[in-house]
Amino acid sequence: MTDTPEKDRDPGVYARGADGQEQLVHLYQGGLYDLGDIAEIFRLGTPEDGENEGETVLVLNRKDLRTLKTMADAYSFDYEEPFIEMCLEMHRFALEVPGETMRFTANFPGELD
Repeated sequence: MTDTPEKDRDPGVYARGADGQEQLVHLYQGGLYDLGDIAEIFRLGTPEDGENEGETVLVLNRKDLRTLKTMADAYSFDYEEPFIEMCLEMHRFALEVPGETMRFTANFPGELD
């Protein structure tokens, strides 16, 4: 699934771009947030099993992505800034990629579990 070996990737959120290559969508900024928080907090997307240990996967359809932007804007003062930035960066990235769904993977540090 990954174009770069897991151990060589910066911690962050990744997805395949319009060119089919995996790209960094959001660089992890430290703190207590994770890709899975989108499903837990906003009840959006479908979590899936990751291919690598410690990997979080979330699949969002286009409706979920629109709602994600709305929720991030509405709750921007209620959650940590890096979490809101992650949500907005995922939305912006998805605008440039065709398809009904987007599959995001994250390799945030393990101590968040």
